[in-house]
Amino acid sequence: MSTRTITGNLAADPEAVTAGTIEIVSFRVIENTGDYRRGEWVAHDTPTTHRIQARFELGQNALASLNKGDAVIVIGSEHTESWGEDTNRHYGRIIDAQHIGLDLARAKAGPTITPNN
Repeated sequence: MSTRTITGNLAADPEAVTAGTIEIVSFRVIENTGDYRRGEWVAHDTPTTHRIQARFELGQNALASLNKGDAVIVIGSEHTESWGEDTNRHYGRIIDAQHIGLDLARAKAGPTITPNN
């Protein structure tokens, strides 16, 4: 697994699903990517969409704090996930979040401290 850091905006509100006894919060982040060409930023034609999953307190805090359109920074481990039957198998990249925060270069936030358990 590789560690990734991405910035972007939430494509939709986070959603929680239960897998066994663990609640997993998932959401998509749209990252506007591009390149510097001759010293100027040139955006790519199509933004990159990342699927993010967060567990435990991080997932609960993301669910309570984030909304569609929020500017975020996500740091996590990236892996490939597959789904579907053998003849219709699909693959996608997932970032298992270790840290999620508002991108203060593009948003304002006021802290709400949660006690350590």
